[in-house]
This record gives sequence, C-alpha cells and structure tokens, in this order.
Amino acid sequence: MLSTMRYGLGCLLAGAIGLLVLKSSDLHSRFGEPTAETFNVGPRISLTVQYGSDRLVCQALIDPPQPLLHGEVEAPNMSSEEVSKIVEEIAPEEVRGKELSRIITNGGCNQFTIVEYDNVVITRSSHNCLPLQPDREMRATLWFKRDACPRYHSPLIR
Repeated sequence: MLSTMRYGLGCLLAGAIGLLVLKSSDLHSRFGEPTAETFNVGPRISLTVQYGSDRLVCQALIDPPQPLLHGEVEAPNMSSEEVSKIVEEIAPEEVRGKELSRIITNGGCNQFTIVEYDNVVITRSSHNCLPLQPDREMRATLWFKRDACPRYHSPLIR
C-alpha cells in the first residue's frame, strides 16, 4: 500500500515537473500561434501585445516588467524618452492618421493622457511631480482601430 502511494506520488511529481519544463516551441506546436506575447524591449520596460484575427497587433501595453501573477508590488517608473521611442516604433506618426481628440486628466502628480487618431488610440500615464524625473512613465497603451480588433472604449467615457 505504501509503495503504491509512493509510486502514485512519484508519477504526480514527474507530471508536474514535466509541465514546468515546457518551452515556447512546445506550447506553439501543442496549441498553435499565441494570441498575445510579452517582450523585453528596453531597460525595465516590457511590451505585451495582443493580436487580432489578422495576426496583426490590435492592442499593446508598455509597462515595467512584472511577474505574471503579482501582488501589490509597486513597479518602478520607466524612461519617458524610451517609452516615446517604443510608441513611435509600434505606431509611427504616418500610421496613426489625423489626431481626432486629446484628453488630459491630472490628479496630484499623476497625469493620464488619451490621444485618439484615425487609426489608433494612445494612452499614457505618468508621474509628473516636480522636479520632473526622466523615469516618470507608469504605463502606455496603444489600441488599433481595425475590423480585426476589439472596439476601443474610453476608460473616461461610460
């Protein structure tokens, strides 16, 4: 009886360890192409993208790298200059189209900006206490307006 329990426990542990060693290629071959991916794109900056049915980027989140399952840990701010470069790389001005609207909301030292263009909506959150620090970006998002993408809903307009 005890040896049967040990064998069962051993099989269970071996199965659990097998799950821990899956590589990206294993997951791709097993489940197909991902609908979202996260990349390290700069010092203390990650980029998470979600794809549309056309396999092009629909949504992008630029924020400090964080564990997937995280608690109440406050992430460090990112370089505003680096975030601007990444935004420009993902959605160059010629891709954005004409600027349609701009909303800036300030609360204490925090600023939230939404800029809507013909083809994309870009939001940025920054911590702007004086004196201004080069690392003041908290988060930026890009939401492309294409048929293959979910429709954008402003967080400020209900």
